[in-house]
Amino acid sequence: MQEALTNTIKHAAGATASVAIGHTGHWLEIEVTDTGGTQAAQSRTGNGRGLIGLRERLALYGGALEAAPRTGGGYQLKARIPWRTV
Repeated sequence: MQEALTNTIKHAAGATASVAIGHTGHWLEIEVTDTGGTQAAQSRTGNGRGLIGLRERLALYGGALEAAPRTGGGYQLKARIPWRTV
C-alpha cells in the first residue's frame, strides 16, 4: 500500500496518515487513510494510473481494492488479499 502513502505525500500535504493491518478468515486486510490536506506545491500530477495499477495487481492474486474520499475529508483505501490457499 505504498501507493496510498505516496499519494498522501503528493496530494495532501500536512495530512496525517494511518495504516491498519488485520485479517478475517483467509483474507489479509490493509487499510490506509489520511485526514486530507493541501496539495503539495512540488506535486507532480503523474499519469493517474497508480490506483488502477494497484487494483490490477491485487486482482492478479484474487484480491480487491476499494478507494474513495472519506466523509469529512481525506481519503481511504482498503485492500483485501487472500493469504492462504484453500
